[in-house]
Amino acid sequence: MDLMTVGETLAVLGAVLVASTTQVTVGFGFALLAVPLMSLAVPTHDAVIISTILGLLTSSFQAHHGRRDTDRTLVRRLILSSCVGIPMGLLLFQRVDERVLRGVLGASVLGAVVFLMSRRPVRSSVGLDWVCGVLSGALASSLSTNGPPLVFVLQARELPMSVFRPTINTVFTASGVISLIAFIVGGDVDGDTVIHAVLAVPVLIIGSRVGFLLRGRVPETGARRLVLILLALAGVSALVAAFA
Repeated sequence: MDLMTVGETLAVLGAVLVASTTQVTVGFGFALLAVPLMSLAVPTHDAVIISTILGLLTSSFQAHHGRRDTDRTLVRRLILSSCVGIPMGLLLFQRVDERVLRGVLGASVLGAVVFLMSRRPVRSSVGLDWVCGVLSGALASSLSTNGPPLVFVLQARELPMSVFRPTINTVFTASGVISLIAFIVGGDVDGDTVIHAVLAVPVLIIGSRVGFLLRGRVPETGARRLVLILLALAGVSALVAAFA
């Protein structure tokens, strides 16, 4: 990866600020926002790596913060199933063309918006847990956007937000660690990518602090509505960039 320009770096920092604030406020959405927004300024492959590194930091903190409320049985099942999907996603990440990957990213994000808007009741089951876990793992290592399948399966179980947040972030943490190791072993992580991820850490912390402040002040319905708007804009932007 060539050294980013000042404009590209600022775009990455802005994406991280918006994504980290959203992630802490509602419990998910970091990669769904960060990757399409960053990919407007930097290659999608680089955006995925940076998002994976930073997403691991914010998800692990939230998982630890709410560890007493985590649904551990569900977490174990989702982590095991995500391990099955991660190699599939890594294969796509390494072999699919940049423009195709960006187009898939935009379509995936818009698909997530449609699903989240529908809020249709779904019957929970162990089989559904495994299917969503595998899909989540594949998305984690290909686009770093593994949230929608997890949101889907956790909503099916009608978990309260106090359990939803630490549970989904514990799975995010585990899949993030495994995906990052796979990226490193596959030679997809270079020094410049790590440097830009490190530069974004202070912004990540600021966004997380803002998110914690908003968590107790913004109604849950209002926060989710804002997330949907931001996701829709990010998805459309990624599609436009793919076909530009």
